[in-house]
Amino acid sequence: MMQVRLALALSFADPDRAAAELSLAHQLLEGLDQRSNALLAQVVALIKDAGTDGIIDRARSLNTDITGAGLPFLHRFVELAVAFHHAVREEDQELAATIGRLHELTATGDFAYFTDIAHHMAGLPLPGPTTTQWIDSPDAVRARWQHLVHTRRTRTGR
Repeated sequence: MMQVRLALALSFADPDRAAAELSLAHQLLEGLDQRSNALLAQVVALIKDAGTDGIIDRARSLNTDITGAGLPFLHRFVELAVAFHHAVREEDQELAATIGRLHELTATGDFAYFTDIAHHMAGLPLPGPTTTQWIDSPDAVRARWQHLVHTRRTRTGR
């Protein structure tokens, strides 16, 4: 379980290392009934590949699998991955729609910081006050997320 989460953390900043950690996660999950971790591993792969073709179709398929597995909390992770993808590709309309879905999925307060992150990645102001408290200043957090987007753009030749 922790191996998948390590790969998740790395997937934004270091896709190559995330791929290695994801490979190890698949080895560790083999033969286990860890459906939520297996699905989260697919989210990691989406983030790792963000900015490339085919992400949206993969995200749709993954959302179908998540619904079928009865694990709706994972939809938030998929939408965060899709937001990153759209930010990398500078697809502003699609990103706005994704942020809207993410906002609906986090309206209860669970994972509300995902919506803040999506705004930061896009370079958009937050729509209002946030309950998220970061260790660093909001400007530093915004700059880090935007740096990840710019780094991925460079990596994907955008």
